[in-house]
Amino acid sequence: MKKIFIALSLFFVVVCFAGCAESKQKEEKKEYSVEQINQDLLDAASQLEKSEQLYFDNGLEISGLGVTYDGRPTEFDGCYYWPAIEKMTNAHVDIDWHDAEGYSSSVATTLLMDISQLPDIVNPFSFGIMDLADDGLIVPLDDYLELMPDIVAAVGEERMDNWRQADGHIYYIPTVSSIQGSQSMMVRQDWLDELNMDVPETWEDWLALWRGIRDNDLNGNGDSEDEIPLALSYGEDGERAMTLLMNAFGIRASADCQFCVLDDGTYTMVYEHPKYEEFLQAVSDLYKEGIIKDDFNTYDYNKIEEMMKENLLGTTMTWAVSSSNAEYLRENGDADALWVATAPVQGPDGNQMIQERELISSSWCITARAKEEEKVEDIVRFFNWCFTQEGAYLYNYGIEGVSYEMVEDKPVLNADLIADSFTDYRAVGCNFEPFGGLWLEDAFMQCLFSGKTENELDEITAESFKGLFEVNDDYFYTQPVTFETNAYVKYRSNLITAGICPLRDQAIRGEITVEEFAQKYKELKEQGLNKVIKEAEAISKKN
Repeated sequence: MKKIFIALSLFFVVVCFAGCAESKQKEEKKEYSVEQINQDLLDAASQLEKSEQLYFDNGLEISGLGVTYDGRPTEFDGCYYWPAIEKMTNAHVDIDWHDAEGYSSSVATTLLMDISQLPDIVNPFSFGIMDLADDGLIVPLDDYLELMPDIVAAVGEERMDNWRQADGHIYYIPTVSSIQGSQSMMVRQDWLDELNMDVPETWEDWLALWRGIRDNDLNGNGDSEDEIPLALSYGEDGERAMTLLMNAFGIRASADCQFCVLDDGTYTMVYEHPKYEEFLQAVSDLYKEGIIKDDFNTYDYNKIEEMMKENLLGTTMTWAVSSSNAEYLRENGDADALWVATAPVQGPDGNQMIQERELISSSWCITARAKEEEKVEDIVRFFNWCFTQEGAYLYNYGIEGVSYEMVEDKPVLNADLIADSFTDYRAVGCNFEPFGGLWLEDAFMQCLFSGKTENELDEITAESFKGLFEVNDDYFYTQPVTFETNAYVKYRSNLITAGICPLRDQAIRGEITVEEFAQKYKELKEQGLNKVIKEAEAISKKN
């Protein structure tokens, strides 16, 4: 129970949510109100027929503890989703919702109760699934896979290992996205034109572009030193720094960029990769040249957005939808501004790749209380229904005749509902992320591009489409999972976040040599990182 008591003492938790940037709100007056379409959906929900796929004749009550954010509706009668679920399946889901800040403390408080007082399901969020499992508070789901064929199909065979935890078991109902792309390399096309360059292809091409951005006053403000050739998100705790360039050196990194799989199939830390020191030296050289700026370790995605809008940044890897920042620049006097999506940077040895979106994320764990009350099978069947076409359409499109129509056997969302991209769509309860489910690419595209096809997109928005669905298609790799082993949990804070990551930054800045970095890494291995590596390797072989 150690983690529970630790969580209680750490009440304030800073959580950053990365996701798709919402499109700029239209200035013209809408011909409908969100309140009206929300009410229409609620009225339609009350008239739905029961599902022929799943209906609990005696009802099913599911209690839960969950985390919400972004002002999404959560009350059972606050949007169509909850009453529609109850009308169709006769399952009533009652979630005790909490804000992200301090959620771990809420989980800890709840889990200290007697098992009989636990909810049926709990969203682990940042609390840690293995901590719940080690205390026997959640149920392994391996024996129930035959009851969730639609969930298994959504995860897919190639990602089954990513669904399992450090002990080889499955503990959570996932949220699954079918959108492979999310980020892309982005370049200022108008700056390329001014330098009389084409979109870079080789490492030497990229070096030439970065030096050109460094050496010329491309934003025309009279300051020849404020242009930033390359900016990359530093990531939470600094662990994700330089992802793009690691990929350019053939390092296929995990979501937190601390683990990778070598060419021989060995699962280990990225620092064990034979190309890691070469990568680190190359980044240090970029820093010495002024291509990477001194404050590189302060960049998050919000900062990158600011630099794009401030007309300072020349290249970056960020969310593909960030091409929309060119519109802001044009509105503020830079008539030719254009951010274009390109293929990933090709490294010196020809390596070229990019992480695919984290397609599987944890959503709900089923508790020991539900098992005691013999509800696990019904809860699993309920969640599986959410992944059927019937459940997925309810989640992604809402209710036919109100929020979407079937056109040539395809759901087409109400044009008014998606005129502002995701804003109103989510406000009425569609794609209810706090609960999770199966996010369909078609619905995502309709919302992101306000129902327009690729050929109908303007020049700026078309680059978002390219970054999501075209230029990166041949370069995606599935991120290796980060196994939260006992050693990883024990040593992460001191030896990774406060250990190896700051040393990497010192090597980038030239405060220590790459050779000195390697020696200090060996010392950290002796202090516990070796245990992290060995436990992770053992689990990867087992899985």
